[in-house]
Amino acid sequence: MPVPVEILSRLLWIREAAVLPDAALADQLGLDPKALAALVQAHPERFPEALVFHLTAEERQKIPEAPVLAFTESGAALLAGLVPGQEPALLRLLPAFAEARHLLTAQAELSMRMTALEQKLETLTRILQGEEEGAAPDHPIGFVIEADLPHGLKARDRAGKGRP
Repeated sequence: MPVPVEILSRLLWIREAAVLPDAALADQLGLDPKALAALVQAHPERFPEALVFHLTAEERQKIPEAPVLAFTESGAALLAGLVPGQEPALLRLLPAFAEARHLLTAQAELSMRMTALEQKLETLTRILQGEEEGAAPDHPIGFVIEADLPHGLKARDRAGKGRP
């Protein structure tokens, strides 16, 4: 199912969760954001803080639209039965919300993997160029410096030649 652009573009990542701001959810359901906030306030037992939460002043400053409430996918599902006549809109919204959350999570995971690969590549490049600490000193091929040999190697070689 293709994700509607209006949902994907308005989805936010806050407090380690994909959330839809109150204004975006209200738009999708054809409600006023204040009516949605009043509905949540009228039924606090139905909307736990982990699923529908009030944004802090610091979080609101980082978001252009400055929403008051943020709804997780489960928090939006809790609206079922409380908004008369909006069940069809809500039932269309929930699968799109889930798909958008999945895309956002997958993008974040890919970004983290890409960053880790870039760091490994940078480290390998530095090692190959001899810039990394602990890199072996350059010696021409075929020449061995006595300091590079294990301690006592020459003495053992001589002792082995004298025996049959």
